[in-house]
Amino acid sequence: MRAVVYTTAWELELRERAEPSAPVHDEVMVRVRATGICGTDLGIIGGEYAAKPGVVLGHESAGEVVAVGPSVRHVQVGDRVVIDPTFHCGQCRLCRTGRQNHCQRKGETETGVSADGTMAPLHKTTERFLYTLPAHVGFEEASLTEPLSCAVTGANQLRLRPSLRTVVLGGGPMGVLYAWVLAGLGLTGTLVERSAARRELCREVVDRRWTVAESLDEVCARHASDATPLDVVVDTTGRLAGEALTKLSRGGQLLLVGLKRHEVALDVGGIADRSLSVQGSIDSLDGSFATALHLIASGVVPARRLVSHRLPLASFREGLALVGCDVGARRQGPPAGALKVVLQP
Repeated sequence: MRAVVYTTAWELELRERAEPSAPVHDEVMVRVRATGICGTDLGIIGGEYAAKPGVVLGHESAGEVVAVGPSVRHVQVGDRVVIDPTFHCGQCRLCRTGRQNHCQRKGETETGVSADGTMAPLHKTTERFLYTLPAHVGFEEASLTEPLSCAVTGANQLRLRPSLRTVVLGGGPMGVLYAWVLAGLGLTGTLVERSAARRELCREVVDRRWTVAESLDEVCARHASDATPLDVVVDTTGRLAGEALTKLSRGGQLLLVGLKRHEVALDVGGIADRSLSVQGSIDSLDGSFATALHLIASGVVPARRLVSHRLPLASFREGLALVGCDVGARRQGPPAGALKVVLQP
């Protein structure tokens, strides 16, 4: 089968790979019908997020079951499913203390990072990481379950109330999904995106009670009498934490979810004196994957509207270029008028 294989930074290709072996025990083979291009993929390609050389990329995916092991009880051949890529063993110290998203086996089992992912026609997983899709949910929108689950996880880390002044930095798919999750919790706020083309896309897909702005300064100008006007900031870019900290009100909260190598000098005394909270978040946790699927299936989050482009797997380089990743030139730039790009193996 043909799969998108990562070798090292800026080196990846569509390569012939052997099909996964037949399922045994509780294993399930899934024919991948949709797999999204994710910010993590871009980080891996650009050398900002470590991945195993030779790994098949991709982890946001849905498809149909084509084979099952003899111990499988809850799915069967022909079932339409979405794949939870956040493997956890359930037995290590971190799993047993409620940190399954940081399972100590993650270094060998993380889908699309340390274990083969879903940018391929076939993917093998185990039964407990599959969720059956309702008949009305398509593969493309289902592939957004995983990033939405990350947004649910992150929102659960915050102390929220509807009256808090809220900003989400970054108008990519993750930023839009965070805006929807926060809107569902009653918060109104602003999504900040510096790309004009993507700002227009964001205005079409965010909750109508949310606004879209070009910069953090533009948002703060609305509260000119308050030097530190923001209560909650979610930084999906991985680049704006330092600026965001200077805009937080006393008792303000900063959630960091962008996987970028970016260092910021911290005034520890100032953080303590102003009662600021800085929190990181990654992956699904505490049932957030099931919650995300429910939000999509119930129409609370209109995931289908986020998919701006659909391409065959062989056109993965074109898909990457649409989100600003030029593999040939080895550079990451602004997205070319795309939001979520879904590949179809």
